[in-house]
Amino acid sequence: MTITQILDLISRNTNTQNSTTSSYTTVAKTLDVNLALDDYFILANSASGNWRPADDTNQTNYPIVYADIVSGQQDYSFTVDENGNQILDIYKIRIKNAVSGKWTTLTQINQDIISDGQLDTDVSGIPSEYYLTANGIFLVQKPNFALTDGLEIWVNRSPVYFTAGDVATGTKVPGIYWMHQQYLALKPSYKYCLQKGLPNANNYRADLEVMELSIKQYFRDRNKDFTQVITSYPVNSK
Repeated sequence: MTITQILDLISRNTNTQNSTTSSYTTVAKTLDVNLALDDYFILANSASGNWRPADDTNQTNYPIVYADIVSGQQDYSFTVDENGNQILDIYKIRIKNAVSGKWTTLTQINQDIISDGQLDTDVSGIPSEYYLTANGIFLVQKPNFALTDGLEIWVNRSPVYFTAGDVATGTKVPGIYWMHQQYLALKPSYKYCLQKGLPNANNYRADLEVMELSIKQYFRDRNKDFTQVITSYPVNSK
């Protein structure tokens, strides 16, 4: 579905027009579509298992960020990737050996049990451990070398949102599984009808519960090389 088709479906579901004077304007609908994108990836990543993260296919690169190692620097903060997408989670970090060029996965240390010795900022060498704080990582051992793109950070990030330019052009398609694209119209339609006290809200809520279950099951089962544990998912449509 293109953004034009999504907006038209919302209009049909809510009996509103795509205009600036509508009770549900095009701008408001586009914002709610983008919020539905956020909700979609929350659902997807909660069930994605061994094949993660669930990433927007409109992204132009993989969800991997590289950072320079600075000699003596322990902390490295990450808020956005190179395309300006917000970094939401960090779930794997690798470091490059300055001599051999080989990559090694660092071990994450639980902050609740980290020792004073591990927090000793005077310790330097080749980092093998890290811990997470706020929007950054702290290398347990301060690196005693510098290396361009020496850190490789695997991340979960925000999706590619629809802009006013996309709406004007009308041809952009959301970067999600094609059978789930109706979700981006269904969620805004439900929220609007619920807010306005319209009877259709109950029908859209039921449809949402079915689709949200389908989204979770799809991402749970998409990696066929791993046996998945059968899980029942509670549904809470907001």
